[in-house]
Amino acid sequence: MSLIKANKTLLTDNVSYNKQLLLERLQQTEDLMMVDLCMDAGQTITVCYLEGMTDTQKLEQMLLLFKENKEILRPFQKETQVYTIEDAADHLVSGLTVLLIPSEGYGFAIATFGVQLRNVDEPSSEATVKGPRSGFTESLQNNIALVRFHFPSTNLKVEYRKVGYLSKTSLAVLSIGQITNPDILNELHLRLSEIPVDAILGTNYIEEWIIDNRYTLFPLVESTERPDRVIGALLDGRIAVVVQGTPFVILLPFVFLQAFQVSEDYTWNFYIGSCVRLLRLFCGFLGLILPAFYVATVNFHHELVPTPLLQSIAAAKEPVPFPAVVESFMMMFAFEIMREAGVRMPKQVGQAVSIVGALILGQAAVQAGIVSPIMVIIAALTGICTFTLPPTAMNYAIRFLQFAMTLFAYLLGYVGIMVGIIMLLTYLASLRSFGIPYLGPAAPFDMDQLTDIMIRRPHAVNYKRPSLFRPLNRTRFMGKKR
Repeated sequence: MSLIKANKTLLTDNVSYNKQLLLERLQQTEDLMMVDLCMDAGQTITVCYLEGMTDTQKLEQMLLLFKENKEILRPFQKETQVYTIEDAADHLVSGLTVLLIPSEGYGFAIATFGVQLRNVDEPSSEATVKGPRSGFTESLQNNIALVRFHFPSTNLKVEYRKVGYLSKTSLAVLSIGQITNPDILNELHLRLSEIPVDAILGTNYIEEWIIDNRYTLFPLVESTERPDRVIGALLDGRIAVVVQGTPFVILLPFVFLQAFQVSEDYTWNFYIGSCVRLLRLFCGFLGLILPAFYVATVNFHHELVPTPLLQSIAAAKEPVPFPAVVESFMMMFAFEIMREAGVRMPKQVGQAVSIVGALILGQAAVQAGIVSPIMVIIAALTGICTFTLPPTAMNYAIRFLQFAMTLFAYLLGYVGIMVGIIMLLTYLASLRSFGIPYLGPAAPFDMDQLTDIMIRRPHAVNYKRPSLFRPLNRTRFMGKKR
């Protein structure tokens, strides 16, 4: 009869009983391979692995070494020793092979993971002209190795955890020992330990449980596929969460103005990096209010438009039977449909559909008198402006808010736009990301840090980390006194 310890069933010296319990633990699955291997000394061990999860060639080589000289694997037993049926099953579903040694009452797991994964390639969602081209994959170990390859530092700390009652998905928390604030790190571990889910199928399963406000439209953590962006965040005192099975890495804390930054800013001359960053800020603001500004101007504030331009707008709108706000909603909605269709269709077809669809629908709508030509220009320019924002989640947030701002403009004109902006800023000021103000360093105001976010400082003078994330050491050049 097996022994029970800490709600787990210990392995015994009964080979058949161990096999039966292991098979029951894995729901009588038919891809569980259990092979008895006779050693030279007459001892029999049981080799257990899940078909398709194991590199059989690597397994055969390791078993051959084990058969020739059992002591070869002894140094690794301390880290991989298996004493219970539950631990053996967890190792198996993680892609390891479990060797059960009945005569000694335990087994040990060996790394023979053999699932075919895609190669390291350039991230599709974060293209860059200048800078590293490597992107994360679905392998947790490969992703950590990429970070260490780009950042070979003894201060990099990796902490492994498992989340999910059924899946036991592995994830890793990355931080830098002399920089990361331990209070934020401890708070993250606390929130991770309280996630009550059956399985983790992507980073969003983690995000929605660890953020401060689960019902906000705005992203409170950052998501990236680029190792260089992860390293830059770690050097600022932030934390990275790498999840098995997804190429996206979570970075936290995250504030609103960081949505307009990309790692490529630091690979160009600081004048170019600063100008492009300011351009993104302008495009984000323009994408938010441009349709609303047009609707407010046409409906309420004719006196602010030069007479020739006003006459041109009036002539273009004359055959259109709908008010400006309906035009705006129709065009923005059509643009969202085309954008979504272009994303979901195969890559080779999606781009053609988006371009041809926009040209044909726009021209046909104008000729049919459904919308005015200037409304087509406004909708196209608004969509292009939102494309300049790097984080997709922030992109979606601003696109949704366009409809609300346009409605405010239709009701109250420019006053409605100002009311919408004030309400938006008030709401953003109430958000927190792991206790960090979401509008920081604009609110609370910090001129020094705000300047660093608005423009890209030269590397030689950027010797302080942002105090916003409360790093233990604010000096970037830790080996040099300034």
